[in-house]
Amino acid sequence: MEIELHPAVSLLEETFNVLVAPVQMLVCALNSHIDLQRYRTLYIPGNYSRILSRLDRNITELEVRRAFTSFQLMTILDENRHSFLIIEHDPMLYQDAGEMVECIAQHLRQTSREATVLLYAPALDPHLQKMADLADRMFCFYEMPGASAKDRGKAKHKMQEGAQRTLEAYS
Repeated sequence: MEIELHPAVSLLEETFNVLVAPVQMLVCALNSHIDLQRYRTLYIPGNYSRILSRLDRNITELEVRRAFTSFQLMTILDENRHSFLIIEHDPMLYQDAGEMVECIAQHLRQTSREATVLLYAPALDPHLQKMADLADRMFCFYEMPGASAKDRGKAKHKMQEGAQRTLEAYS
């Protein structure tokens, strides 16, 4: 089983994956891959979900269990009977329980022996960085900040004057 969420994001069976990407990227990936419904999928948001309300109504085979604390997340992982888990990373879960970050990461790694695990976050934070150390694969996509109209105008003017031209660096 290989789950292709995006041309650059392919999840292998029984792996622990971390995805850091803009919200819209995951929403589009889930909405455009209706074939994900053939998997027993569990979606675990934290206290606040950026993704859940944006999912297509045609996705009917998605079970949702919310974790309000890191201990509830551990319980949900212990009781898992699904083949694909999508966990929306919520740094608030570790606010008063920082020692739970490594424990949760180990639990996610252990759960990935029986299911494909995707831990999603829109940005990298210190908690997620610690958890990613135990992941099998990590995918990072960042939006490039756009230049203001004034800056673009200056750059265009310099290019017309015959100034040196350089390529942008991609990471």
